[in-house]
Amino acid sequence: MVEAGMPDRDARLTADVLVRTDMRGIYTHGTVALRRYVQLMRDGGIDVGAVPETTVEGPAWARIDARRAVGMVASHYGMTVAMDKAAHCGIGMATVRRSNHFGAASAYTVMAVEKVDRPMIGVAMSNTDVVMNIPGGRGAAIGNNPLSYAVPARSQPPIVLDIAMSTVAGGKVASYQDRGEPLPEGWLTDAEGLPTTDPGIFTVTGALTPFSAHKGYGLALLVESLAGVLAGARVTTDILSWAKVSDDTCDEGHTFMAIDVGAMMPLDGYYERIDELIRRMREAPKAAGVERTYVPGEMEYDSEIVSRREGVPLTRMAAANLAGLAGDTGLVERLPFDPP
Repeated sequence: MVEAGMPDRDARLTADVLVRTDMRGIYTHGTVALRRYVQLMRDGGIDVGAVPETTVEGPAWARIDARRAVGMVASHYGMTVAMDKAAHCGIGMATVRRSNHFGAASAYTVMAVEKVDRPMIGVAMSNTDVVMNIPGGRGAAIGNNPLSYAVPARSQPPIVLDIAMSTVAGGKVASYQDRGEPLPEGWLTDAEGLPTTDPGIFTVTGALTPFSAHKGYGLALLVESLAGVLAGARVTTDILSWAKVSDDTCDEGHTFMAIDVGAMMPLDGYYERIDELIRRMREAPKAAGVERTYVPGEMEYDSEIVSRREGVPLTRMAAANLAGLAGDTGLVERLPFDPP
């Protein structure tokens, strides 16, 4: 990223987000995407020198212009602003426009739960280019619009949900295509709106299905309303695909919210209650053959612990993309592994 002209501070922040995403086992949104991001930086879709700016604000809210910054820089700024507002008002919200793909939404909600001096509940969401059909529709009509929330705990792992509104994320379809395997039924529809198991048509004529039909569709519209319409960003078919267009910003919108737990109730009482809630989920009666139940984000929490101890595993696709990026930037000698 520095080779592409990005300031060292912003490059380090972006790298931290992507590597930690891999550490948490969310391989579809980690370093696998870095080669494409750098291509956008080199072609002009991402402005490597952009500094996000708060354009209008109130005591508990702010609107931010990312100025075509890389999504990680814009989003880190957006969540930081939301947390600063929450520290003063108990709750804070920030919207971001003119941004780019921001990776894993949970990268920003965990910022809130890890605010040691003032633990907060975090919410993050983004609209995306259209990749998902809607019930009764034919072709892609809306993005799969990721949503994450994170809830802090003390003696238990935090609750961290990170979902797209499609049955599966597009990156999982791409991984099936990379392996040359057919998709499970129900993940994708073809140009006529009919189910297909061919991953090769995804970015051509295929569309992801919303999870649970109208439920995923309805939540996608909520995200589109808050992260697209309210933020002043592009919406649905106006958004450019970061995977297809590299010389112009996709203008995705994001919204970040933070709730100061200690402003609403004493922290000791909160932690007693939330830890007990999590404990009840983990100690719930198990179905036959099941040894353990989880709260959302616990598997990723465990994965990060292992990664910090043993190193970060990479998928074959991520390793290939990083090797290709090393070639693109003339840094092959600094690649820390043999190209696949």
